[in-house]
Amino acid sequence: MISIKSLKEEIMEVCNLMYEKGYICATDGNVSVKFQKSELLITASGAHKGLLKDSDIIITDLEGNTISGTKKPSSEIKMHLKIYNTCENINAVIHAHPPFCTALTLTGKKLCTSYTPEVFLTFGGEIPVARYATPSTEEVPESIADFLPDHRAIMLSRHGSLTFGKTTWEAFYLLEKLENAAYVYFLASQLGKPEPLPEEKLRILKTLGH
Repeated sequence: MISIKSLKEEIMEVCNLMYEKGYICATDGNVSVKFQKSELLITASGAHKGLLKDSDIIITDLEGNTISGTKKPSSEIKMHLKIYNTCENINAVIHAHPPFCTALTLTGKKLCTSYTPEVFLTFGGEIPVARYATPSTEEVPESIADFLPDHRAIMLSRHGSLTFGKTTWEAFYLLEKLENAAYVYFLASQLGKPEPLPEEKLRILKTLGH
């Protein structure tokens, strides 16, 4: 069985990768992992994700009460708890500020997945965009409620992205694919009008996804 020590090391590795890839900067973003169905490991409020230390990862219960750690858990813990309490088989949540995803929401654009087969197979239809909510308030979990439990990636208006999965790495891979899709869409928009795959091609891809 995986240990708390291993999960902390995983969180630190993922946060470092997020920082290196520019999905977060400085103290932005937060990552959590469920442990034994009753506890949560989550990055501390104000922790620099590129310089994360063991002491920057707090253990709480599934109501957000601190069990271990001297620092405060992320101020966005309510958002994480909403996902865990709504979605079965979800053990990791990543909130990041990927630039291209965030930029799309600033212009009111949505990210359609039907432009490339890989993105369509990963996410299915359109990536939902949650309405703007003031960070760290109850508005945030309320803004994502309508998209749970049917999605594994949500774009937050003016506030980055949410990806979640069975493992920390699964949530991270979804973040990578989400930001890359937004980047490709941005590049295509500079060259002309992006054209989605024809419906008949999407129907074929749907059969591959089962």
